[in-house]
Amino acid sequence: MRSRRLGVGPLATVTFGVGFGVWTALLYGGALTGLDAVVAPLPHWQNPVVQVAAALAIVFHPFVLYAGLLGVAVWAYRRRLRNLTVGVVLAVGLGWGGYELVKFLVQRPRPTDTLSDLITSSGWSYPSGHMVATITAALVVVSVTTTTRQPRGVIEFLRYLGVALVLLVALDRWLLHAHFLSDIVGGFMLGGFTASLALTITRVHMQPARPTKAAAAASDKPKRCAIVVNPTKIPDWAAFRRHVEFACSESGWTPMFLETSVDDPGRSMTRSAVEAGVDLVMVAGGDGTVRVVCSELSGTGVPVGLLPSGTGNLLARNLGVPLDESEALDVVLHGRVDSIDLVELTIDDADHPEHIAVMAGMGLDARIMSGTDDGLKKIIGPAAYVVAAGDAANLPSFDVTVSLDGAEPMERHAGLVMVGNVGSLQGNLQLLPDARFDDGKLDLFVASPASVADWLRITTSVLLPGKEASEIDRGQGSEVLIETSEPVEYQLDGDAAGECRKLHARIVPKTLNVMVPEKR
Repeated sequence: MRSRRLGVGPLATVTFGVGFGVWTALLYGGALTGLDAVVAPLPHWQNPVVQVAAALAIVFHPFVLYAGLLGVAVWAYRRRLRNLTVGVVLAVGLGWGGYELVKFLVQRPRPTDTLSDLITSSGWSYPSGHMVATITAALVVVSVTTTTRQPRGVIEFLRYLGVALVLLVALDRWLLHAHFLSDIVGGFMLGGFTASLALTITRVHMQPARPTKAAAAASDKPKRCAIVVNPTKIPDWAAFRRHVEFACSESGWTPMFLETSVDDPGRSMTRSAVEAGVDLVMVAGGDGTVRVVCSELSGTGVPVGLLPSGTGNLLARNLGVPLDESEALDVVLHGRVDSIDLVELTIDDADHPEHIAVMAGMGLDARIMSGTDDGLKKIIGPAAYVVAAGDAANLPSFDVTVSLDGAEPMERHAGLVMVGNVGSLQGNLQLLPDARFDDGKLDLFVASPASVADWLRITTSVLLPGKEASEIDRGQGSEVLIETSEPVEYQLDGDAAGECRKLHARIVPKTLNVMVPEKR
């Protein structure tokens, strides 16, 4: 992976941090007395300017601004901008916490001639909490527009607007005699420091990228890529497309967007991309979309790049692909190519096999997948599976015969049978701890509970590895045949697929090329 551009974040952090430290030292030393002697005319409620200033003080109160920023964090999280989400939350935490800490340590009284009944002029005076919150909001908004690749004109407009609002709030605090001028400047520097520090830590840029020499050189050798997108998984299509197009053009790629449909989850789109001779296929969607695209690319040599957009994103998690959209794009365009296995499945007597990259299962997990409400997943994410698990807990067990690599068949009264290519689930839960996506083996997991207590032992054994529950059977091999006495629900890579009585699985070694991080 290429080294990431740090931008102005570190420089701003150091500048604001040193500036705030020096400014506070000068305040303690009494060097700012002359500055603080510059005061506005005494405010009176009869003055319309003072009335407007008092109203603005409420509109730009730190509580209001920080609440708005937390709303931005939710917005960013729903758009897979995980780094930006953490950056915004951290900026709010550092800004609020830093302000409260400095205020407690310095304990500087407010100006004596402030309006006594002004609710926005209570507590200690240094630094200005309004300024801390305003500069934090301004830097976050600019970072949001940069991260979502807004047009440069929009970014520049919002920059100037941010500067204007910062000056407006500073003037407001001064006119109301709510702060000394040194408080206002101190708040500006503290807010700049905490916000830029938060954004730097989370690698969120505060300036739009400019074309680099590497990008110019790459454009001389254009490469084509296709992006197979499940539009139902993309909450902001315009922002997503801008982001991908910018990243592709910066790296010398010509993108082609192909949307899936209800009738076609990505098969014909992927085939069209391969037939068009693309050098890379990206996939943005849930685990089901990823499975279909990977299946179609199996054996073609065309690498797949994962842009996690669903709830599970299990293949991405197991390959170490970041869930943040910007980080994932960096892996797709600047990572390395690795070859992984897929599992080929024949369901009952189907003419055409299916492929999975993660896991297939019969019984409890399939019931959970089929019982999970899509609307609830959009709201609470993976927690929706926990809700569905409660409803699926009463699923009766079923009689199953399992034959691994032609060995003596194993007969069980099972509640769950799974075949996996990778072992890690959400929350880094290791259901199949020995599974490796490139070891040329598939992994088998059979759970055969006879009571609720058995399910508890099985769950504890999975959550807290150590002593294996006696109700669990595991195995590894190149192929397995699973047969049931009656139709049982099954799932493929997290998608409920109906019912079946026979599932034949075999490993297909290193058949799929995939983009992974340089270092895993």
